[in-house]
Amino acid sequence: MGNLRRRLLLALLSLIVLASMCIAQTQSNIQKSAATACAVMSGQQKPDGHALQLLLLMDEDVSDANPVAIALHREVLKQCPKGYQGYEQRKRVNNPFPAGSLVKDTPTQLVNNSAPEYPIRCRGAQGMASTDGKNLILDFKKGDRPAAQLLPGQCSWLDRGVRANEPTRITDGRSTVADARITAEKINAGDTWTFWVTNDGNSFKATASAKGTPTQKP
Repeated sequence: MGNLRRRLLLALLSLIVLASMCIAQTQSNIQKSAATACAVMSGQQKPDGHALQLLLLMDEDVSDANPVAIALHREVLKQCPKGYQGYEQRKRVNNPFPAGSLVKDTPTQLVNNSAPEYPIRCRGAQGMASTDGKNLILDFKKGDRPAAQLLPGQCSWLDRGVRANEPTRITDGRSTVADARITAEKINAGDTWTFWVTNDGNSFKATASAKGTPTQKP
């Protein structure tokens, strides 16, 4: 009887050790898969068949309770929260991959209707804004810090300054000539405005705008 108990105990311990090894291996695989997904989302790696399967897995509804999908989603959020956020924003305009990541190694600006858009904030100053018919035009100085630290006449992204190779003009098509003129007057009087823009290489084109410091597109 004692030998039987001893054998059962050893068998149970073996199962516990085996289960622990399987869990560790699974966690390691999840971490590697998340690293691959992060590299593709950020444009550091071109998407192959395996990477696309991982992205599709992450798109599964959480309510489906797929434990692998849930674990992968959590690990990606842990490893690259900003990369995942950028991927989700681009996905909403039907182009989830960073510019140039599908066809060549050096990123390029997208100039079609699926170009990603991001919020840029501007602190008004005299002479900064002008109009051309219904078009509101802002010629600004590049802020070298995030938008919370703008000086009059500057524009910056919410999380960083404007880079040397980025434009210094924003064009915003308003609903009427009067709307464009009134908005220009407010900006020239010092008002702060936020624009959601795409980059066509020569200037920023606004798809929406709002007075003040909103973080959600109107």
